[in-house]
Amino acid sequence: MCGVCSHLDSRPCIILKTGLSLIEEFERITEGLSDALGFTRTIGLGKETVSYEQGGGRGALGEVDFYTSHEGLMLEFEEAMTREFRIPSSLGSPQGSSPKVHYNTSAHFLWIGDRTRQIDGAHVEYFRGIRNPIGVKVGPSMKADELVRLLDIVNPDRENGKVTLITRYGAGKVEDNLAGHIRAVQESGHPVIWISDPMHGNTLTSASGLKTRNFGTIISELTACLRIHAECGSHLNGVSLEFTGELAEDGFSVTECLGGSMRLSEDQLPLRYQSFCDPRLNFEQSLDVAFLISDHFKKERTGSKRSYGDVLYSELGGRKLA
Repeated sequence: MCGVCSHLDSRPCIILKTGLSLIEEFERITEGLSDALGFTRTIGLGKETVSYEQGGGRGALGEVDFYTSHEGLMLEFEEAMTREFRIPSSLGSPQGSSPKVHYNTSAHFLWIGDRTRQIDGAHVEYFRGIRNPIGVKVGPSMKADELVRLLDIVNPDRENGKVTLITRYGAGKVEDNLAGHIRAVQESGHPVIWISDPMHGNTLTSASGLKTRNFGTIISELTACLRIHAECGSHLNGVSLEFTGELAEDGFSVTECLGGSMRLSEDQLPLRYQSFCDPRLNFEQSLDVAFLISDHFKKERTGSKRSYGDVLYSELGGRKLA
């Protein structure tokens, strides 16, 4: 067992094999985060010792807005959790004079799956009637004109923030589909939020029969999305990941997805495979993705020609951004 990254066998750790380059880049990013937190403490933020719930003031750093989300798959359940309310006055409607609308109270945000997004299907009919912000999974079988017609149905008033498109093509299909979908939405004038789901299109079955995903293909789809959005004059607004910080009984991370800085191999999957559904990134792999994304947007924000993330992308098995 590696003492540096909890690598699971006797092979040299990837961090050591690459001259500590990954550790150096991770430390560079965490030092920046530490400096930012230190600055906030210096100017007096985060000093509230009593929480808001216990009578203290509202603090800029001491609170978390917590939202829930799930796929609206079981319509019987979703319908039972639907209630009629007046539009809040905080949204611009005078109290008592606003029309009543339907909200799904089982979650703040619900999405339509790629298998249940039929234009004339029951799921789309239900989703067009609720006031919640909603998501739509967009896969490789979605035609560009079909996507625009779907947006016309669920957001006829073209309300900003109403619809999030969650793309899930697979690393081998993102190049053939994403640009066309972006252009179709741009030409339609529909305001949408774009999110990449690099997990669901990259599921495979190992030789032992376990469902798994390869970290390299996950970040390949993610980096392709970032590049294609930039080339189309669009912007990727978020990433949807399945991950867990859960530890097994022996105190180490789960082993459900291949690769990452741990270089998890196929024969190691059964060691701590705990998911009853889809394979999840473990704690270390989740940090790998977080560092990659944060470094990309830091480069974009600062206009830096050199990206520390170039080292991370190449060593974690993905493709570098153009």
